[in-house]
Amino acid sequence: MPAGNFLKNRRLQSASTSVVVPPGSSADRPENPVFGSFRFNTDLGLMEFFDGSVFTPLTPAGNVDIVVDSFTGDGTTATFTMSQSETDAEQVIVFVGSIYQQPTTVYTITGGGNDITFNEAPPDSTSINVIHNLGSTVVG
Repeated sequence: MPAGNFLKNRRLQSASTSVVVPPGSSADRPENPVFGSFRFNTDLGLMEFFDGSVFTPLTPAGNVDIVVDSFTGDGTTATFTMSQSETDAEQVIVFVGSIYQQPTTVYTITGGGNDITFNEAPPDSTSINVIHNLGSTVVG
């Protein structure tokens, strides 16, 4: 018979100040989790829940530090190295001059996420601004 605790009333009472959830690594996830199960993933350092298909991490809410990379077009350079890596063109906002640039239509993220590459080199002396951390929910 497996060891465990029997809970008569599974609801937390109003005087309760906390509850301890099971901790473990990603490898220690249950083989047959129940929809809505919560656990603390010690590899990620985050709470996660089972959404019926996969364990999904809960990310903390809060403010993030917005980072802006500024470049100047020279009419020939189409690729610029960003100060931080991005995984998706949808996670940044890009302006060439004062004109918003459509992700994946006008530019792509290349170089393993470290570069932004425009389909055409921005014109000479034109300012380029790449705004980062828009897809992040990590407290900055």
